[in-house]
Amino acid sequence: MARETRVERRQRTREELVASATRLFAEQGVAATSVEAIAESAGYSRGAYHSNFETREEILDAVVARVVGSLGPELVAVLRGQGGVLERLAAYVRGFLQYCARRPVETRALVAVISHRAAAADVYDELVAASLADVVALLEEGQRTGELRRFDLVMMASMLRRTLDAEGLRVARGAPVDAVGDELIATFVRATRSAP
Repeated sequence: MARETRVERRQRTREELVASATRLFAEQGVAATSVEAIAESAGYSRGAYHSNFETREEILDAVVARVVGSLGPELVAVLRGQGGVLERLAAYVRGFLQYCARRPVETRALVAVISHRAAAADVYDELVAASLADVVALLEEGQRTGELRRFDLVMMASMLRRTLDAEGLRVARGAPVDAVGDELIATFVRATRSAP
C-alpha cells in the first residue's frame, strides 16, 4: 500500500476537521463549538486546525460548501429540468426536504451556520441571495408563460428559501417529510399560480 503524500494527508486532515465541525455545529451550535473541540473530536491538535484554517469563517465556509456541494447540483437540475414550473417547484421542495430527512446532521449544521451568521451580521440575506438565482429564474419563467401570477420574484423566492430552511430543520429533527412537503407545496402553489 502506497504511503500518503503530504498533500493527500493535509487534504484528509482538512476533510476530517470539516466533518468534525459539521457534527459539532449540528449538536451544539456554532457559538458553543470551540476550535479545540473540533480538533479533538477529529483526533487532531489545535495546531492541525490552525494549519488548515486561518479564520473561523473559513471552517464555516467549508461546512456550508460541504453541504451545498452535496445538495446544490441536485436542486439546480430539478429547477432546470423538464415539466411545468409548478411541477418543478414541487420537485425542488420535495428534493430539499428529502435531503434534510436523509442527512439530518448536515441540515442542522447548515442551519446552525446560517443562524450564527445571521445573528453576527446581515450575512443571511447575502447567503439567501446567492442561493436564489435559479429559483428566481424558474418563477420568472412561470410568469412569462402565464403559469404563475405576477408577484415580486425575489420576495417570493426569499420566502420559499426561508420557509424551506425552517421546515427542513423540522424534518431533520423528525417531522414527517411527506406531510411537510405536501403542505409547503400546496401553500406555494396557491400563492403563485395564475387564476384559472
